[in-house]
Amino acid sequence: MPSAKISEKLCETPRETGNFAQKITNMELNRKIESFVLLGEFLTEFLESKNRQEDPRYSQLEDAVELSGKKNGWFTRESVEYALSSWSELLIKDKLEKWLSSYSIQDSPDPVKNVAVIMAGNIPLVGFHDFITVLMSGHHFVGRLSSDDTELLPAIAKILMSNDLEWEGRISFTQEQLKEFDAVIATGSNNSSHYFNYYFSKVPNIIRKNRNGVAILTGKENEQELSGLADDVFLYYGLGCRNVSKLYFPEGYDVAPLFKAFERYRHFAAHHKWMNNHDYYRSIFLLNQIPSLDNGFVLMTENELIGSPPAVLYYEYYSDLDNLTSKLSLQQNEIQITVCTEEIPVYSCLPGMAQKPGLNEYADGIDSMAFCCRTL
Repeated sequence: MPSAKISEKLCETPRETGNFAQKITNMELNRKIESFVLLGEFLTEFLESKNRQEDPRYSQLEDAVELSGKKNGWFTRESVEYALSSWSELLIKDKLEKWLSSYSIQDSPDPVKNVAVIMAGNIPLVGFHDFITVLMSGHHFVGRLSSDDTELLPAIAKILMSNDLEWEGRISFTQEQLKEFDAVIATGSNNSSHYFNYYFSKVPNIIRKNRNGVAILTGKENEQELSGLADDVFLYYGLGCRNVSKLYFPEGYDVAPLFKAFERYRHFAAHHKWMNNHDYYRSIFLLNQIPSLDNGFVLMTENELIGSPPAVLYYEYYSDLDNLTSKLSLQQNEIQITVCTEEIPVYSCLPGMAQKPGLNEYADGIDSMAFCCRTL
């Protein structure tokens, strides 16, 4: 179990780079992998409610889950548990070793760098991939928490440190202004990216902007594929960069089977934040005489834009798949993932897989592990 002293250190501001590099000790890659494997096993047991009374870490994570939901209405238990489950399925020895085998990772880089990670907070544990990437590369993780997600990743970090105390001193979190850092990975809006580019221009950086998922339908999708597409649209209430916010229909497409597949998420009608969006945009569409389709909890309207607000889906018709994919290839700076049952020449996945990225699938297509290993 992490001590109170360790818990306090999680919220320390980062040490000065030189002192930190001198104090850090060697931590072999295999040892790092093993500690994350143990974390994955813990998350699986937590979700399966095993051994809860034998290990107080379960109540600590439970408290973090409950508190995150109270602070952020979008972080329902369903969403948080999906995020935990997704990571438990990735924190497996074979998957971690396969991912890391593509990189030349030193057990102790010289010098060790403080990598500041500015997290968006749009979906639960959205910064976890950057968290594991920075730590596996041998550098020090300095997490700048979003006010929308302050509980989950620090709780996970405590569990990781309880697996191996060598993580102590390698992980810190703050909600204050970043001061001591050697590199930055920042995720935010298109507006905030301008600030990030200016403020962090003097250090190596990765700056991510707004992106969304799109889906190309052919009209030949079966029930299982449409059900998977419903997950791509509605998981995390559509707030993730990989969530589908725009649909492309072939001319004459019948939306009835699609709306039928959406019925699995009708319980969203009881979520007040979701329905506030639904009712607001329904009023806007009616007031401005904008045609829309409404199944009672999600609106669909024809629009050329890619990013849609929660409870709204944009759609557009196409007549030729090749022309459409050529068009989308020119909009790749707006698109995170394209969902399609056909083989297409843009970054794509099958329906139901948009929110199941592998460890080697990087946000905005920028290899953050290569950045940590080669650039720093």
